[in-house]
Amino acid sequence: MAKKKKQRAPVNPELTKVKSVFQRNVDMAYKVQRTHKSDFVERYDLTDVNCKRRIKAVMNLLPEFKERYGKQYPELEMEEDLANIASLPVMTYDSIERSASLCLGAALWMLDRAWESETILEVSDLLPESYSGVDCVDVYDTRFHHSVFKKMLLVIQTRYGKDKSKYVVPESIFDKRDPEDAFHKIMALLPPERIELAVENLKQKFWEWADLYFDVLSPMVKELNRLDEAMDRLEDQMREYLDRKPKKPDFAALKDLTLMDDRPLIGRLSEEEQMIRQMEGLEEKHKKAEHRIYNLHFVSLSAGVHGKKQIAECVGDNFAEAFCNFHIDDSYEICFAILYLLDQDDDYAWVYSFMTAVVCRAAAMLPWGLELYSEMDDGIWFQDNEWIEPKPFDPEWYETKYAGELYEDDDDPHDVSLAQLVYQYTGAVLPRDMNRFDGLKKELRAKGLKPSQVSTLCAMMNVIGEVSRQRFDFSKYADQDDWDDWDAEEEAVTEDLASENEKLKAELAKLRKQAKEANYNLSRENRELKDQLEKMEAGAGELRQELADLREVVFNQQNGAEEEKAEESKISFPYHTSRRLVAFGGHDSWLREIKFKLPDVRFMSDDISSPEIIKRADVVWIQTNCIGHKSYNIIIDLARKYSRKVRYFAYASATKCAEQVVEEEENTDK
Repeated sequence: MAKKKKQRAPVNPELTKVKSVFQRNVDMAYKVQRTHKSDFVERYDLTDVNCKRRIKAVMNLLPEFKERYGKQYPELEMEEDLANIASLPVMTYDSIERSASLCLGAALWMLDRAWESETILEVSDLLPESYSGVDCVDVYDTRFHHSVFKKMLLVIQTRYGKDKSKYVVPESIFDKRDPEDAFHKIMALLPPERIELAVENLKQKFWEWADLYFDVLSPMVKELNRLDEAMDRLEDQMREYLDRKPKKPDFAALKDLTLMDDRPLIGRLSEEEQMIRQMEGLEEKHKKAEHRIYNLHFVSLSAGVHGKKQIAECVGDNFAEAFCNFHIDDSYEICFAILYLLDQDDDYAWVYSFMTAVVCRAAAMLPWGLELYSEMDDGIWFQDNEWIEPKPFDPEWYETKYAGELYEDDDDPHDVSLAQLVYQYTGAVLPRDMNRFDGLKKELRAKGLKPSQVSTLCAMMNVIGEVSRQRFDFSKYADQDDWDDWDAEEEAVTEDLASENEKLKAELAKLRKQAKEANYNLSRENRELKDQLEKMEAGAGELRQELADLREVVFNQQNGAEEEKAEESKISFPYHTSRRLVAFGGHDSWLREIKFKLPDVRFMSDDISSPEIIKRADVVWIQTNCIGHKSYNIIIDLARKYSRKVRYFAYASATKCAEQVVEEEENTDK
């Protein structure tokens, strides 16, 4: 029975198109990464696991995009346009976090909701004991102590682990999550209706930005399509012209014709040139139209950080105004909502595109979203890097020229001052110097503020600026009469630090010297050990040769091997050796014969009258077939003691033994 063929899953053309667009942009990202040798792909969340989730989000939202914009903009290819805007490496949540700290905005929003819902104490109990390791800009909050909002920020930054490179979409975001961690426990204490409203508002802004984007894109695509059609028509005309164009004329036959007769030919040539010029003009316009669309993709996704002029060059003044002034009701709420959607694995968050654009716009609206606070620009203490002198006391705030409270039994209320009104409703005492920011008034008016706004803003900065000074603990200077004592103490501390620094430098120099000496000693010991190792390796080689000779001698003796009939020796004897050789053992007849052949070798039979004999020798030869054990052991011990090479005669024949010595000597000379 034939096996049934496995049916293939039906091809989804929409999914195929979306994947191909994603792959095109991913390939572009990898090209940039190779060129700049960076982590470009990972930084823009275009790794395989991220792309898989982002493609899924695009496919899930594609039907709604088609329903909203398909009929309204028939010239658009929704799969192509949505996939492209969703995968371009322009903006990510973590790039927004790095520039505008949206996590801090979310932390303050969560604390505000806990404050309003009276769960702030429960939330505080869930915060870590320390905010060590938190990544936070220099911020003073008027409601929460810095230790509170920094701990809340730390909870957000570490909700998926301690990835310092990404706080919003770290690699661990796809790992299994613990619903009992501090982040989710705090989330459970927040009013659910406020969370739902925040999510609803963010999604509404998502579609508003998409509306704006497609309003701009549509006429650009229409213009591009019009140019495509014009180029197609012109190409058809050029083909028709080439089909009817006459063959190259015979100028020899036409040389006697008048100039008037040449005009039709000239006219046809000018028509060809005209069509070429028209095509060049259309191609130039086509490139500009494509470039405008290309710029729109990038500008629309990061409009929150671009200037109005830069955007206007791409989309025109009206749309530039709409992008730059895109209305956000609560930027803190947006910061929280995107973190919540990511935590819930919502498609709206993973489609990026218009969502990153909205979040970028909201984050740029945060107080620290564009420029960070610097103490050198602080209007309380410094102006243009110069210390601000205290201003005279301003009695305007204390003049009682405003009507006070009217009580039932009092028909003549006391007049009150502005300072008294502030205290009456807040319990706060105004700063004694309310004019520190007067120097900013001209600069603020130049920024477009109205005079009334300038006065209000300067007064507000005076109050908040003074209050924020409470971050600094001056209590340890409370008993000092003036700041001179503080300066003296600072100088003393500086001197102590300088003295300590000198001690540390001396200690460092001493340690460096010790390290240098230790390094020298180690190098010397290393050289000595290396020499010893080389000697041991050489001795081991000699010992291996000695054992090999012994094995051959023993084998010959045990097996009774007869020596081959000696061929006529090619060596001429007597042979004179260059090294000092001494030989032990051997029969008398063997000794008489071999002494003639090797006159320079000192043959000692088994006489070891003096150790100097072995000490002065270069090589010790032993004939084992005639030597006592006692003599043999003494010879070997002395040879080991003086590190002398030991060789064994392998034959009983004096001639063969002499040849063995000669062969050894000649090999050594080589």
